[in-house]
Amino acid sequence: MVEDPEAEIDREAVFRCCRTEDPFIYRSIDRVRPGQVVVLERHRTTAVEFDRITPLELPRRTTLPEYAEIAYDLLLDSVRPYAGSGRVGVMLSGGLDSSAVLTALVDAGADVIAYHLDTEDPLADESAYARAVCEHLGVPFVSIMTDYGAGYLSRRWDFPHPYPHTGYRYLEQTVERVAEDGVRFLATGREGDILFGPLHYSVRDVLFGDLCLREKQEMLCGVLSSRWQLPEILKSCMSGSSLVFSGMPIGENARRSDFLTPMPGMSKEEIDFSFMPQEHTMDLTVFRRRGVFLCSPMGSKGLRRLSMRLPAAYRWIPYQGRLIDKPVLRMMLATRLPDLIWRRAGRSWLNSPPQNFALRHSRSLRELIGSPDSHLVRTGVVSPARLDKVFGHPLSVRRNAESLICSAMVELYFGSMEKRLGKAWKGHQDASALAS
Repeated sequence: MVEDPEAEIDREAVFRCCRTEDPFIYRSIDRVRPGQVVVLERHRTTAVEFDRITPLELPRRTTLPEYAEIAYDLLLDSVRPYAGSGRVGVMLSGGLDSSAVLTALVDAGADVIAYHLDTEDPLADESAYARAVCEHLGVPFVSIMTDYGAGYLSRRWDFPHPYPHTGYRYLEQTVERVAEDGVRFLATGREGDILFGPLHYSVRDVLFGDLCLREKQEMLCGVLSSRWQLPEILKSCMSGSSLVFSGMPIGENARRSDFLTPMPGMSKEEIDFSFMPQEHTMDLTVFRRRGVFLCSPMGSKGLRRLSMRLPAAYRWIPYQGRLIDKPVLRMMLATRLPDLIWRRAGRSWLNSPPQNFALRHSRSLRELIGSPDSHLVRTGVVSPARLDKVFGHPLSVRRNAESLICSAMVELYFGSMEKRLGKAWKGHQDASALAS
């Protein structure tokens, strides 16, 4: 992605990577967006849009069951090219997204094998759901025990961009097994949250959405029986403010980063769904190096067009005091998978294994990101005094575990770039090099 020692790095973006966000950190590099072609001429560079994704044309008041069947037909169209390409792997969590992809591949006649990331931590164990899907569909099931030991972080890793996520090592384990099995294409259910999940949900979405009157009445009754308080509901009705995650810990409350030097006035987090550096880093450093191609059937153009047409009120349905997420996918799978899968509410405590790693390997984490020689300390992103305070109490370590691990991944990125580009690289210099 970059081999230029003069590449400028955005210090705020580095800070956000340490906080588990996924921004693009290079100031001096422009990105080519999906649907664009870049024209290079002698005196100028121009990005020209040649393919714009537009909402799918559907009749007014298309119902939720109709959306579900249209979505499944489009998913089938997306996976059919893989049906004749040899054995196809699927990363199967046991959730809705990957289960839908696996179901469609089986229906399309593909030779499929499912890979599930298992853990010895009972709080994060989802293997029962993944096994149930495979047994129902008659698909071989491969369990990969995730490594949360001393090999969880490696100084040998070579990153072109920070990888702010806690799961790099177990993806590395997965691709090692996939390559050993001779599988070239590995499908995931990523983008299911973006296409069918609740990004914005308000009472106005129900009142003025493209829905039939009966559905509106049922959804409004559901809103009134939900956990939302009447002032929130009225505000959402009048202003269209989103009720998504209302009352839940988000932002600073959800991402504890007590060991980072505060950055007042930091810009608001914005997720760029058309370009996620984390996914590109993973693809370049893990999968392609081993001859495995990561594919996302959920990201097809047809499904994106459908998602643009999908009413916000069909992304999250309040019903009898419960909040039903991704109802389109649930209805899609209702006749295709066991009730255990599509009726499932809530998730396992997936953060438990990385939290336990942070507790058991506090010393190595502390040395990596808090030593005087660490890039994060030298650039003023990590405060050694704050870090000592975090590591002084186990509960504080658990609360900050994700940010601690993501900061370690950022530090490993700095180290790998320094090895490749030498001390001429700007990232090697002190805090003034990264200052705004």
